[in-house]
Amino acid sequence: MPSFGTPSIKVIPEPKEIVAKGKPVRLEQVNAILANRVDRFAADILQKTFKDVCHLEIPILESQKASGAGKAVVIGIPNRDPWVAEFCSRYAVEFPEELGDEGYVLLVDGGGILVAAKGAAGVFYGVQTLVQVLESGSRDGELPGLWVRDWPDMRYRGLLIDISRGPVPRIDYLKKVIHTMARYKLNMLTLYTEHTFAFKKHPVISPPGAALTAEEIKALGAYAGQHCVELVGNFQSLGHFRNILKHREYRDLAETPFRWVVSPAKKGTYKLLEELFSEIVPAYESEWFIVGCDEPWHLGEGASKAWAEEIGVDGVYLEHLLKLREILGRYGKRTMFWGDMVLKYPRLISRIPKDVVVLNWAYSAQTDYRDRVKAFAKADIKQLLCPGVCCWNRIFPDYVNAISNIQNFVREGYRGGALGMLNTAWNDDGENLFGCNWYGILWGAECAWGPERANREAFREKFSPCFYSADLPEVTHAIELLGSCEHVIWPEYTLGIKTDALFWEDPFNADTPKEVKGFWEKIREVGRRAEEAETLLEKAVSCVKRERENLDFLIFAARRTALLARKFLEGRNILAEYRSLSKHPFEAERAASKLEALGWRLAELRAQMEDLEDEYGRLWLKEYRPFWLEVNLAKYDALIKRLETRATQLLRIAKERIRGKPLPPPEILLKEGD
Repeated sequence: MPSFGTPSIKVIPEPKEIVAKGKPVRLEQVNAILANRVDRFAADILQKTFKDVCHLEIPILESQKASGAGKAVVIGIPNRDPWVAEFCSRYAVEFPEELGDEGYVLLVDGGGILVAAKGAAGVFYGVQTLVQVLESGSRDGELPGLWVRDWPDMRYRGLLIDISRGPVPRIDYLKKVIHTMARYKLNMLTLYTEHTFAFKKHPVISPPGAALTAEEIKALGAYAGQHCVELVGNFQSLGHFRNILKHREYRDLAETPFRWVVSPAKKGTYKLLEELFSEIVPAYESEWFIVGCDEPWHLGEGASKAWAEEIGVDGVYLEHLLKLREILGRYGKRTMFWGDMVLKYPRLISRIPKDVVVLNWAYSAQTDYRDRVKAFAKADIKQLLCPGVCCWNRIFPDYVNAISNIQNFVREGYRGGALGMLNTAWNDDGENLFGCNWYGILWGAECAWGPERANREAFREKFSPCFYSADLPEVTHAIELLGSCEHVIWPEYTLGIKTDALFWEDPFNADTPKEVKGFWEKIREVGRRAEEAETLLEKAVSCVKRERENLDFLIFAARRTALLARKFLEGRNILAEYRSLSKHPFEAERAASKLEALGWRLAELRAQMEDLEDEYGRLWLKEYRPFWLEVNLAKYDALIKRLETRATQLLRIAKERIRGKPLPPPEILLKEGD
C-alpha cells in the first residue's frame, strides 16, 4: 500500500500507511457496530464517540446477531470472526507479518467501515484511530473513503509518573491518564515509588493520606489492562531510600549518615526488602518490576566500605542487583533497573544477566545518543530508552529541550534494537501540575510508534485537533511560547535552579539576577511570551471540544510565568524609584504621594500572588490527593508575606514623610523583616 497524507485526517501517532481511497460513508446510514464480545470494551468507546461527536445512537451487535445488520462498523479478528473475514475478503484486505498483535487495518468505504487486526490490542488501537478520524475527518456527516494500515515500531511505549516527591495522583485521575494514554497508543505505565505504598507490615513507611494500597493498585491494573496498558511495578531498592531510612526503625540499615542508600552490607537490609517486596510485588500483574537502583550516592563509603575495597563499588552494586533479581524471581517477575551505575562502571555490562532490562535514561537534548545506546546493544542487553518531558523544577515543561531529547534518543534506541521507550515525568521539587505535560507525552507516543517518521512540524499542526478536537494553532503556539521560557533564561540544559525556585526568590535581593547574564532583558522577554500565551489560550477556551479543563492548567502556567517576570521587574522598578526619591527629595506631600503609589503597586502584586495561590490549590485537587499541597501553599504564603511586609513599609514611610520624617535608606527594602 502506498503511503501519502490525507490532509483532512489528523491522527496521533501518525499511521504508517494512509490512503484516500473508496467511496465516502454517510454516518447516519451506519446502523450497527458489529463486534465480538471480547472486543466489547473497544466497541463501547466507539459507540460513545458516535454519540458525543456525531450525535448518533448506534447499537452494538454481537456475532450471533450480525446477520442482516446492513451498513455497519465491523470490528474484530478475521481468523475468529466470520463477519470480519467476509469484509476482508470482499476488499482483499491483507495482513502482513509486521502488523503483529498491535497492528490493524482500517477501511472506510461506501459499504461500511472495517477495523480488523490479528489480536485484541490491534482491534483496540484500530478503534482509537477511528475515534480520532471521526473527530477530525468527518465533514457534513460524512467520512471520506480511507484505507489505513498501521503498526508500532517499538514494543513498549511507556510513561513514568513520579508519585514520591510530593504529588500523589488521585485514583480517578490516574484512570483518566490511562484512558488518555490508550487513546494515543501508549501501552505501559509505571508509578515511581519510594514510600507511597501502604505497607501493612511496615505501616510507618507510608505517609498518611498519600499511600496507594495493594487493592487500589490491583484495581488500577485491571482498568489499565482493559485499555491495553500494562501497569508495571516500581519500588526504589537501593538509593533514594531516604524516605524510609529517616524513620528510627530503619536508620541502622543506612550506608552512611546521609541515609540515602540502604546498605547491602547490613544483614537486616534484605529481610526488610523481602518483607516490602512481599506486599508491593504481588500487587502488580505485569511480569516486569522496576527495582530502581539509580544514583546510589556514597555506596561503598560507609557500611559496605570494606566489602567495596575487596570487590569494588561496582561489585557491591552487582551483588545487590542480583539479589533483587533473585527475590523477584520467586514471584515470577523479571527485573528492570536504571542504567546509570552500569554506564559509570562499564565492566559491569558483560556481567548483567540477559533476562533483565536496563532503563537507559538521559534528559538533556543531544543530537547523538549512539554511544549511550551501543553500550548495552553491543552486549545484547535489552533496554528501554528513557527521555523526559522536562517538567520537573519548572513552572512549565522545557519543550525546547524535551522535544529534541525525546525524538533523538528514541530514534537512536530504535536503531539500536531497543525494546521501547519509557517517557518520564518527574516531580523533583513536588510542585508540578501534570496537566501541562501532555504535549510532551503525546510527542513521546508519536516518536515511539514511528521513530523514523516522527515529524515535529506535522505534530505541532495536528496536536490541537487530536487533543482538543479543535483546529486551534494558537493553542499550540501558546504551548511553544511557554515551553521556550525556561530556554530564554538558561539556553543550556543544566541542573540547578529553574523557574519554580526562581519564582520564590525575593524580588529585592535575589541572587539569580546577578548570576544570569542579561537577566533583565531575558525576564522581560519571558513576561512578554507568557502574556501572549495567556491571551491566545483565553481566546481558545470557548472553542475546544475535548479536554476543556486542561486549558485551565496552561492558563495557570502562563499567569504564573507572567507573574514571575512581573515580580522581578516591579521589584527592580520600585527599588530604583525609591532610590531616586532618596537622592532627590521632593517636598513632603509630593514624596509621600509617590511612596504611597509604590506601596500600592506592591500590594497589587501581593494580591495577584494570592489569587494565583487559590487557583493552584484548585488545580492541584483536580489531579492529586491533598497530601503535600500544604507544603507548596506555604511557599506562596511566605512570598506573599514578603511582599506584604514591603508594601506596608512603603505605606508607613509615606505617612511618616508627610510628618516630615526623612526617608530611610534604600537598603530597608533589601531586608526581609519589617
